[in-house]
Amino acid sequence: MTTDPFDTGPTGTFRALCRDYPDGTVFRGADGFRSLWGPVFYRGRANGTARLLVIGQDPAQTEAVTRRCLSGQAGRRVQGFVEKLGYTRRYLMVNAFLYGIYNQSMALPHLLDPAIQAYRDAWLLAALAPGKVETVVTFGTPAFNAWTAFTATPAGAAASAGVLFHKALHPTADKPGGPITRQDLLDNWNVALQFLHPQVQKPDVKKPLVPYGSDFTPAELPEIPARDLSFGFPAWMRSTDFWASMSPTPGTERANISVEVP
Repeated sequence: MTTDPFDTGPTGTFRALCRDYPDGTVFRGADGFRSLWGPVFYRGRANGTARLLVIGQDPAQTEAVTRRCLSGQAGRRVQGFVEKLGYTRRYLMVNAFLYGIYNQSMALPHLLDPAIQAYRDAWLLAALAPGKVETVVTFGTPAFNAWTAFTATPAGAAASAGVLFHKALHPTADKPGGPITRQDLLDNWNVALQFLHPQVQKPDVKKPLVPYGSDFTPAELPEIPARDLSFGFPAWMRSTDFWASMSPTPGTERANISVEVP
């Protein structure tokens, strides 16, 4: 008998935000978004119990299948990071963009479009409203800019007062051939850990600070917890990377997703 836990869904304000959201007329495909994949709202505790708030950039093809933020390669890297801080359960992950991006140069200028920012700010306010979030981490520049814009509003400034914050590199910033190496990424994350770890007051589990080395270890790439996904997801979707890929399709959006069982 398998007894996997599962996410029972958002509650309260979070549930309302999942019901009423900007559609494809706001996130227009012509402006660089894959609105046809639908919105991906969160991963973690959308019920007011989160102590850690993580902000990423946008959902990719894996997230389009799991319907949860940060659930592919980037998600497993982030999972390892937050667990190093002692957050094993009480976290909430959201993205700067509700829909996936297929053209960054077209999509990123829309980060602060009024309707997009207003909806994102509503999620951030809902996350902070219970007064339990003590730590916020942004991964990547769009996430940082989204948080900065939120805290510049009167409501955001009030809600974020006293919250521990750090900016980190995007979890897959070390793309092959790019200017940021794996070591650059891990050094950046070590700086974040060294700043945050001593100041975390209420982790789920007290853990000694273990910095990253020259590469991710298997223990630093944990599976996505079953409790973060809806019921019935196979274990291999939580513990392996690159099982979902974009397939060539006519046009510029590369809309098709191929799933390969490992």
